[in-house]
Order: sequence, then C-alpha cells, then structure tokens
Amino acid sequence: MRKRILGVLLTVALTGTMLLGCGGETTSEEQTSSEAVLNLDGGNPETLDCVIGTSGNSVGVIREVMEGLGRFVKEDGKDVVEPAGAESWESSEDGLTWTFHLRDHEWSDGEPVTANDYVYAFQRMFSPDVASSGTQFFLSVQNAQEIINGEKQPEELGVTAQDDKTLVFALTKPVPYFEMLIGSTVAFPQRQDIVEKYGDEYGTDKDKIVYNGPFVVEEWIPGSKVVLAKNDTYWDKDSVKLDKVQLHHIEDETSAMTMLKNGELDAYSASAQWEEEILGTGDFDLQEAEFPAGMRDIFNVDTPLLKSPKVRLALTLAKDREEINDTLYDGYYETAYGWIMPAITCQGLNFRDAAGDPLKEAAEQYTDLEALYKEGLEEGGLNPDETQTLTVLMGDSSAESQTAGELYKNQIESKLPINIELEYCTDNTDFVQRRSEGNFEMTFLHMNGAEYDDPSVFLNMYLTGASSNEGHYSNAQYDELIMKAENSTDAQERLDLFIQAEKILLVDDPAISPTVYWNQNFFVSKKVKNLTSPAWVPLGFEYKYAEVE
Repeated sequence: MRKRILGVLLTVALTGTMLLGCGGETTSEEQTSSEAVLNLDGGNPETLDCVIGTSGNSVGVIREVMEGLGRFVKEDGKDVVEPAGAESWESSEDGLTWTFHLRDHEWSDGEPVTANDYVYAFQRMFSPDVASSGTQFFLSVQNAQEIINGEKQPEELGVTAQDDKTLVFALTKPVPYFEMLIGSTVAFPQRQDIVEKYGDEYGTDKDKIVYNGPFVVEEWIPGSKVVLAKNDTYWDKDSVKLDKVQLHHIEDETSAMTMLKNGELDAYSASAQWEEEILGTGDFDLQEAEFPAGMRDIFNVDTPLLKSPKVRLALTLAKDREEINDTLYDGYYETAYGWIMPAITCQGLNFRDAAGDPLKEAAEQYTDLEALYKEGLEEGGLNPDETQTLTVLMGDSSAESQTAGELYKNQIESKLPINIELEYCTDNTDFVQRRSEGNFEMTFLHMNGAEYDDPSVFLNMYLTGASSNEGHYSNAQYDELIMKAENSTDAQERLDLFIQAEKILLVDDPAISPTVYWNQNFFVSKKVKNLTSPAWVPLGFEYKYAEVE
C-alpha cells in the first residue's frame, strides 16, 4: 500500500507545489440544494499575496481568485495558455519585445484592471524588500539581473505600460517559453493602493485584498477552511458554473477518504491503498494527469560537514531510492536518478531521454561510499576518524514524517560512519520559514512542480543568489552553463548545456539529492464535470470551468 506521507512532509514551491489538504465538514448552512458547490482540499493558504505566496497552499487559492494575462487550461489533453486578463498578445520578430493588450475587466471593488497594475506587481516582485522567488522566472526581462545585483532600481525593470490597456515586456534575449511564464501566479497584477493600504497585512485576510479572478474569498478560517464564491464582477463570469468552492483543511488521508465516501469531498489525490475501496463505491472515477514534479533533499552548503562535494555525493548515493519509494509510497512513483522530470522537454527534445541517469552512472563509479565520505571529510578539514553528526530537517512531527525520517536515518547510518539527527518542524509554515532563512543543515523529501515546460524551470533555482536557492549553493561553472543555455535559441545546444549543468548539480558538486518523480492521480466524484488538473501549475485543480450535477 502506498502511504499518504506527502501531505505532511512536503511543501510545494512555485517551481512547485501540491495543495495540502486538511479537515472539515459541510453543513446545511454552508451549502443549499440550489447552489452548485464543489468541495475540495487545500483550505490552508499562508497568504493571498501572489508575489510571495508561492507554496502550493497559497497558489491553489490565488490562481482562482486572481487572474493574470493568460490562464492554463486543458485543450485536447494538453496544457495551453488561453487569453485571460489579456485578450491578445504578440512578440516582435526578434522575440525581444512582447506586447499584451488587456481586455476590459474589473477588480472586485469595481476599479478597472490596468497595465499599471502589472507594472507595479513586477516592480514589487523585484523589490529587495520583498525578495520574491518569482524573480527567477523573469531574469530575461531587461535590467532584471542588475536590479537583483543592486545596480539598478525596480522602477527600471523592462515592464512598462504603454497606456492603460497595453503592457510591454522588453527582454534581453528570446525566451521560447515566455507565453507559459505569463500564466504563473507571480505574474498576476496587484493594486498599488491596496498593497500600500495594508502593508505587511496585505493578503493575510479576505478583506485585505481585492480580486479579479473567477472567485472571491467569502470566508477564511486559518487552519480550517476557505470558502470561495463566484465573482460577479469577473469578465468571464458566464463561464463559471459553480456558486461556491469549499476548500477544507484535511489533516490526513484517512479523514479525506471518509469525507469522500460521505459525500463531503468531491475529489482528492488517489493512492493505491484506497483505489479498490473508493472506486468500488461506484461514485468515483480515477483521473490521471501528467504532472512534472520531483522530490529531493536539499543540502545547505554553509554547513561545515557539507562543505565538501564528496560528502554530499556520498550521502546522495547512500540513499536507497527504491526502498524509499516502496516503503513510503508502495512503488507508486518513479525513482529519480536525475533531477529533471521525464515530462520536461527542451523545445520539444525530451531531456531525460538524452541525459540518462547520472546518479546510476555515479553509483557505478563510486562503489566505496565510506572511502568517498572520508575523503570529503579530509577535504573539508574534518577528522575522518571522528563520527560526525548531520541534522536533517523534517516537515513535521507526525507519525508518517517520523517513519520517513527513521527510514532515511537507518539507510545512511548503515552505509556511512555518520550520526543522523532528525529535527521536526511544528508545521508547514515553520518548515517554509526555516528553509527560506537557510536555517537547516539538510532537508528530506521536499517537492517542486513546474511552472513551464523547459529544463530551466528546475535548473535556474540553483543559480548563485537565486531566491529559491535555499541551500546557498554557488558554482561558477554551473552558472556559466545555465546562462549560456538561457542566451541560446538553438534547442540542441540548450539541451547539451542543461545536461552538463545537471551533472554538476547532482554529481560533481551536489546541491540536491533527488528521490522520486511524482505523478498526480485523483479520485473524482462522478457528479463533477470538467474538473481539470493542469500540469504546469502546482498540484491541484482548475475549477473555473467545473460543474457539479
């Protein structure tokens, strides 16, 4: 049986995420027979501020109550970006200028959405006071890197309003996947007057924000649930068939399955353990969808024990991915011997097919892991004859998390002369904060999903100084390869450069240790129609077009 450990162990960044569920029941006061109400998990967002709310908990709500220039939808089984806040756009012949033409639409307080709302949001994203992880996706915008380096001001970013309805991006190089970037939540607009009115409290309460998406937040009880109601000021409100969406905060899989069977929940992540029982009711279908996501451990290279790449490689190779997959997930996922997921392409060229499995090749080369580990200790100025201690940060202290931690501890200590101490966070918010502050030595089982289809979505995360680079990794050769790839438009050249960079990231100078490639299957009530799960957004559903019979 696959154990449902993901919900308690993992948080999902912009480059990736799952919507973490939590518990609650639908009451007669909340739902009437005349209303079309969809019940899902994901009711515990940290914030609705799209510039900083990049965990799965937040993104799952933000993308339904806010809307950017484009929106990810399924079309013939494939993910595409359809016009949303912008009714059309075009790029210049050289690919360096993108012009978006906004449609007439309003914020929930009746004010028009303007191009300046996008300009403000992008400038705020690049503000050093905000330090949004979204900047990594828009380094190709003129002056972006100079702003990050402190050489220029956010107001000099190459995002400008030609007029109220015309938004222009000036790029330093062509970006083959730029259309996909505009569908990400960090590219959504923000009202300057509202942000400045509430300051640090912006987006922390349903009344401390304005909305421009298909839904608005009607009720938000932190740690319990979020209730969304149809937005009557939304430009495409006639396409929205739901009256409400109730997002519950579900603590564990057993509670979720009980809610499914009782009709209190309409969809939830599927697992092998429950397939026979849930599908056996005849009330649910198994919905499968492509989802490029992966789980990995993060090394904090500032940790004295982890200074040497050889120590990090020994820890990477000592981990038994097959056992972790079988024990924690019943072999439900695909074990990862590379970082870039099998679904990712480089302008149509499949990355994983070309790159192979670098960690399998490394395992064949380094057969004496204890010797490799001790060489690394010496290189790092530590005594190889002394038993060192490594503290591994876990997502929380639940029984499932403890099971996962003990499995990893036993694996490593059985192969290397090292003492593994497990440190448990109080909750997901604590886990996110500890990582963002770099307050850890190593984390175990952290997941990322993709915002767009290109290897750069996962490789740019580890550029020197990137806000998503939580382990403070820095490798000049790696940076050079990534920047060369980002400045090329030739698919094969970019692919070759990315392959070289991944090998550095995993083998030559490890920053992370991949574990499994994830997938997304859902139990979905047969009463629900058109509930899709786009691949290029954090795990969860798109319910703008969903219906409940």
